[in-house]
Amino acid sequence: MILVDSSVWIDFFSSSPGKGGSELRRLITTGEPVAITGVIVAEVLQGLTKAPDRIENFLSEFDVLEPKGFDTYRMAASIFRKARANGVSPSTIDTIIAAIALEHGTPILTLDLDFSRLARFVAIEVYHLKSDSVN
Repeated sequence: MILVDSSVWIDFFSSSPGKGGSELRRLITTGEPVAITGVIVAEVLQGLTKAPDRIENFLSEFDVLEPKGFDTYRMAASIFRKARANGVSPSTIDTIIAAIALEHGTPILTLDLDFSRLARFVAIEVYHLKSDSVN
């Protein structure tokens, strides 16, 4: 299973997808298990200006990895503190996504370089694009 970040979904839904959107299309077409989280759904849907119903229906077809409870948020806070101690200032949302990925043992497909920065000192796995090492 691969957790797909909002940056890739936004690229996927754009009128001319880049490497992230193209890789996501490949994963879906080949039947690779793809997942999202609730916060990623919110990030993608809040930026929509057209066809929200169609995109909501499409996203609802994928597995949703949810936080497992209080420990998820404690882990997210720990990730944030480790990041700050190492000179990185991640968003709270990114630390929650990282914690969910750790809990579920899934790599993150993202175009957001902050996840690669986090992976230097937190045991998250960043899915690297096949054609280029953007992350």
